[in-house]
Amino acid sequence: MRLDFSVAVHSLLYLDENRPRKIASRELATSLQLNAVMIRNILSVLHKQGYIEGSVGKNGGYQLIRDLSDINVGELYDLTIPPTISYARFITGDSKGAKASDSTDISANISQTLTDLFTLADEDYRRFYHRFTMTDLKRDLHNHGFFRNLVGQNHPQA
Repeated sequence: MRLDFSVAVHSLLYLDENRPRKIASRELATSLQLNAVMIRNILSVLHKQGYIEGSVGKNGGYQLIRDLSDINVGELYDLTIPPTISYARFITGDSKGAKASDSTDISANISQTLTDLFTLADEDYRRFYHRFTMTDLKRDLHNHGFFRNLVGQNHPQA
């Protein structure tokens, strides 16, 4: 999985905690322990989508312009991890699309089978993430176990 989703979530929570101060990408990079260029790439996406505002220069920086309660975690996931993500690096077998001589030809058929499996799992991830807002993530950040308790209430064990 790419880091884009984690970078977006971490950045938004950091910007929220530091309101109304403008935060430089260097400061965010230190908090995320990543390269500032990578941070700026994700911040650019968040800016274009209206989550943050930013300016460059000596007094520049980024600020969160939306309330965490209005930011759906699933929307951030969809924005940063496109559904068309390639599963090629997770798949074995004949990736060149050779035709199977019959339905038992594992090498020729496994690619599509695993792609179907990964796609279904990805759809479940997306549905799960859409259940939460950034406020929920902030609650868990300050009170670990919030998600486990919340999900446990909605899915009692048999």
